[in-house]
Amino acid sequence: MRPPSTRHAIISQAQENAWFALLFTHATVTARIDAVLMERHRISFSAFEILCRLQDLEPQPVRALAGQLVSVSPTRASRLVQDLIDDGHLRRGADQDDGRISLIGFTETGRQYAEAVAETFEASVRKYFVDPLDEEDIAAISRIWQKLESAAD
Repeated sequence: MRPPSTRHAIISQAQENAWFALLFTHATVTARIDAVLMERHRISFSAFEILCRLQDLEPQPVRALAGQLVSVSPTRASRLVQDLIDDGHLRRGADQDDGRISLIGFTETGRQYAEAVAETFEASVRKYFVDPLDEEDIAAISRIWQKLESAAD
């Protein structure tokens, strides 16, 4: 005779497995991309995310930039921004309307660096995420994301 289960039945085993599969997928794919970026450009995935956000709009206040990031906390983002400044990829300036606000933008060499890293990033996303999946898989992930995003509201 089996002893009674002490496991709570709030979610099914299949739902729990799906949750851990999502976490595993994120960790694995991100780690692979991070390794390639480090090897080829000596930049982490998290630091590259900062460059990506700046490519869309710059200069930006550090606080606004940190609020957009997915892979790092605002505190870690500040340290990564400073590292990118120290490496000569970014520059800090004051907002002309409010000198208390620090704006972050690219240096000329930083913009070229970001473009080179972006090519490597896109090739890595293709290799580790897009290529193993078919169009139906990609569409399913997009549908799932939309459902999860609207559930957050």
